Amino acid sequence: MSNPKAEKILTDYQFHNRIMHFFIDGVSHAESVQQLPFKHNCMNWILGHIVTNRSHVLEVVGAKHAWQDEVRELYHQDTQPVTQDTPSINFEKLVAYLDESVTLLEAALKDKSDMWLDENFTNYRGEKTRYEHVMSFHWHESFHLGQLEILKAFIESKR
Repeated sequence: MSNPKAEKILTDYQFHNRIMHFFIDGVSHAESVQQLPFKHNCMNWILGHIVTNRSHVLEVVGAKHAWQDEVRELYHQDTQPVTQDTPSINFEKLVAYLDESVTLLEAALKDKSDMWLDENFTNYRGEKTRYEHVMSFHWHESFHLGQLEILKAFIESKR
């Protein structure tokens, strides 16, 4: 990849994936829906929300994926919390979607120019350049990484 902006996007998202795997590897679906002893989203919802935002990233860069509607229905901002008694996507499937998102992102960015990334794009977050949208979603994802770390510690304390 010869485009510096595309390279940065891909490198940043690959780095997040590696960090997330420290927190999500070895977590079962049943563990992922365990509820904290106070009002907060479980690991399944947090990862599903990250995957939902990855869905928006893929949309911004023009990458098609089959799971867009499935994840957005359950994990978009302001959706109901996931519990043992509510609908959710199997945790292992969410992890597969997370990993697939990086593969799709890389394929979509390989021939994109800086000029294309600097074009305006409009979605539910308003109008910004494609690059600004993608990096904004990346920042948002960073926020949720810390939640995954705490949720992993909680899950391990219950084992």
